[in-house]
Amino acid sequence: MSNYKSYEATTISEDVYKSLEKDILNLKIKPGQILTEQEICEKYNISRTPSRDVLQRLKNAGLVFTIPYKANYVSLLDMDSIRQFIYMRIAIETAVVKDVIKILDDKLIAELEENLKLQETLLKSDFTAEQFYKIDGSFHKIWFNATDKLIVWEQIQKLQVHYTRFRMLDIVAVKNFQAIYEDHKKLVTIIKSKNNDEVEVFVRKHLNSGIVRLGDKIYTEFADYFIHNKKS
Repeated sequence: MSNYKSYEATTISEDVYKSLEKDILNLKIKPGQILTEQEICEKYNISRTPSRDVLQRLKNAGLVFTIPYKANYVSLLDMDSIRQFIYMRIAIETAVVKDVIKILDDKLIAELEENLKLQETLLKSDFTAEQFYKIDGSFHKIWFNATDKLIVWEQIQKLQVHYTRFRMLDIVAVKNFQAIYEDHKKLVTIIKSKNNDEVEVFVRKHLNSGIVRLGDKIYTEFADYFIHNKKS
């Protein structure tokens, strides 16, 4: 019986952690917002111990930080980390897209075009930002899967604590879904035409487009969401 209770408690903690992680990454819980043990206990009807464990896991994941004797806060977005993460993705995705071009066949083209159709259909519906972000991710995942680089893709997902929320902020605040879709169409055109010379230039433009779209809002409307250092 005790083993069952232990398993049940672990499962509950995992469910609560996943729920809070999702809300933080989707900006339902905003950067800088206070997150208390008591609040977690009341919202999820759990005791102090699992609530404390969940908070510790969120801290370990870089989603929460603590100011001693004050409170736990949802971590702010670090622009330096975001820029470096984008730099890394440009280098990796440029290489992977070029690898895709080498093995391009009708089946892969059909998969890319099917994803574009899904994006187009979504844009014509009453969709959520979370739905768009998910299909956007599945689009990029296609070339990692096609080139047997899924481990690389999974590591990218684990590293993008700040970038996921930055992308969600871009999607929620700017709402220029059409521009992202048009970028994806252009990228598929480049891949289909096997134009290696355009790959890096366009991947760089596409992955930096969120910074361009948000523009001054990073320093004005959403300034409280960010850590800004001198280089940012």
